[in-house]
Order: sequence, then structure tokens, then C-alpha cells
Amino acid sequence: MTLSIGQKVTTLPNGLALAANRIPGIELKGTSGINPVVGATLETVCTQGGIRNLLSSAEQLKIVSSSANDTNSGSGHARRVKIRGVDGSGNIAEENVNLNGTGVVTTTLSYRHVNNLFVNKVGSGSNFNEGVISVKNNAADTVLYEIAALEGQQQSASFSVPLSHFGYMTSFVTTSTGAAQVSVWINKAPDATTAFKQVLTTITGGGAPVTYNLPNPFQVPAGGIVEFRAKSLSGGNVAVAADFQLLLEKE
Repeated sequence: MTLSIGQKVTTLPNGLALAANRIPGIELKGTSGINPVVGATLETVCTQGGIRNLLSSAEQLKIVSSSANDTNSGSGHARRVKIRGVDGSGNIAEENVNLNGTGVVTTTLSYRHVNNLFVNKVGSGSNFNEGVISVKNNAADTVLYEIAALEGQQQSASFSVPLSHFGYMTSFVTTSTGAAQVSVWINKAPDATTAFKQVLTTITGGGAPVTYNLPNPFQVPAGGIVEFRAKSLSGGNVAVAADFQLLLEKE
């Protein structure tokens, strides 16, 4: 099919045009997460497990690795991470942060929510982070996000829509090693008193991934947060993964 892009017409499939950021006012975003040990109560699909901790206001964040070899000196393994998220005003914020091994480093900017965290500079020691890289609140007493050892990339199935944008979930994929309930939760106005609301629930039985395409995507409003949560239905712990895509439309 043809698709109008500004003053041009293309025969590229819509998904390719979106992925190439060739449709004015619309961006394609997505993220994935895995929780390797999901029990009988709901947990966020993220590597650190449990229900993911949220900040009530923007803070400078503390970043630290469990390995002294993840440092921006010497041969190094992971030298630097890129952090992308939303600041206290709901605007997009991002920066590079040089690692200092087991020494804590502080972000220059303040963040309310992190949408992506990944290693973007390595040394001769390895192509990946040797230790677990944790992002904590400014008091450094609560883990907010995490890159598992050797992963190089945050695995947290959550996303905060910046202000002046609307998010539309178009598709998602879930899989598990056993029977599990996997659900989508949205917080439309995240603050200290607003709770997440469950908007969609699926059951996975283990085995091959299941893809869900949503012909009528549901909306995540400006400033809202969407995340996947799961619980085991098998009577024991299971691993659960989720991947989803959002169309971000500028107001």
C-alpha cells in the first residue's frame, strides 16, 4: 500500500516508514523486559523483580556496578552507559554516564522515570558489563532499574510517555517457562496517590512466544506510564518475558 509522508508518497510498508522516523509527528518506540523468577503474586516484568519502584518526583540518580571491572579506566568492561527518560517536567532527558566500577556515580540530570538504559562504550576487557549495573534513587537506598550481568541493556517492560505526546500500544509479545498470567497496567497520572490500573490480561502456558496485534490500540496519555506485570499460575516460579511497541504521537 502507499502511504503519504509529508509531501511524498512511499510504497514502503507502514512499519518500515515508522521505524525510519519518516512519518511526521509519529515515532515508533518499544522496549522489552524479563523477570527470571516470578512467583504467585504480581511482579513487574523486569530483571530486579518485585513491583518496580517509582519516584514521586525527579531526582539525580546513582549508578553503580557490582564489578570493579565496569569502569571508564584501564582496560575496562562496560565503560559508559546511556540513560534516557523523562524529567520532572515530563520532558525527554538523556545523557551519557561514565562508570566507576563499584564506586557510585551521579547523573547530571534529574529523572522521574527511565525508559532505556544501555551500555554504549566498552573497553578491551569485554563487550558487555561484567557486573550488575544498578540505577538507584538519589539516596542510593532503592534500586529503580537494572542491567543484569552480561546483558548490556536494561530489561524492564515499562515506558513513560513524555508530555506533549500520546502513546498507543500496537502490539506485544509474551512468553513464559510455565503457566502465567501476564497483564498490562497503566498509570494515567503518576504521583504519590494515583494507582496503576489493569487494562488487559492474558494467560501464557509456556513454550513458544505469543504475539498480540491490537487492531484498536489503547492509549497511554501524555505523562502516563505503561508496564507489564505477571504472576505464576503453575504453583512454582516461572520466567516471564514481554516485549511491546508504542506509537508516540505529538500533540
